[in-house]
Amino acid sequence: MEDTQKKDPGREALIVEMLRDAEKTELPSELTKEPVIHRGDADLPAPMVVSRVTNAGYVWVWDSRTYERIPILSYMLPSKMRQRREDGSYRFTTNDPHKLPQRGTYKCLLHKDAPDRAHYNELGFRVCKKDNLNNRYEVTQHMRHKHPAEWAAIEDERKERERKEDRELQRLILDKATEKSIEAPEAPLYVSDKDKVKAKK
Repeated sequence: MEDTQKKDPGREALIVEMLRDAEKTELPSELTKEPVIHRGDADLPAPMVVSRVTNAGYVWVWDSRTYERIPILSYMLPSKMRQRREDGSYRFTTNDPHKLPQRGTYKCLLHKDAPDRAHYNELGFRVCKKDNLNNRYEVTQHMRHKHPAEWAAIEDERKERERKEDRELQRLILDKATEKSIEAPEAPLYVSDKDKVKAKK
């Protein structure tokens, strides 16, 4: 995923063509609604609002493998089009692949259909709609970054459950060990006749 310094002349011509054909976009922004920056107070009685927001100019690019659509500032497009993967293939394209991005099937632990949802409702945890994570690692990362308080509570419960299981196991092992020591018969005392034979001589 490095921006190669060696410029391929064929690729450079393609980049120029991609720049010309790139699909322009306007990103939705709350700033277009003239937000109030300052409502006015004793020091500065006049309120201040944003009257106009200019767009730096975004274009859509697609990841050539995941088909994820990403907005890029138009002046960043040439360097993005030069980015390569480790295998040498180009990472981005401005041509819409007309394919949906690859989506996983793992759900957030706080999803409404999650197995522990009833318990999480009792704890007052919010519901999350995320249901397209690729693997368990992504689920963990999603929980750590998007729901840190809930993740900490879930981890505390898991650790407490493990501690209880360990204590139960230790208790069972001790009980079994004490049962065996009570049930075990005493070993018979072994007496050798060798000493008696030596004494007679």
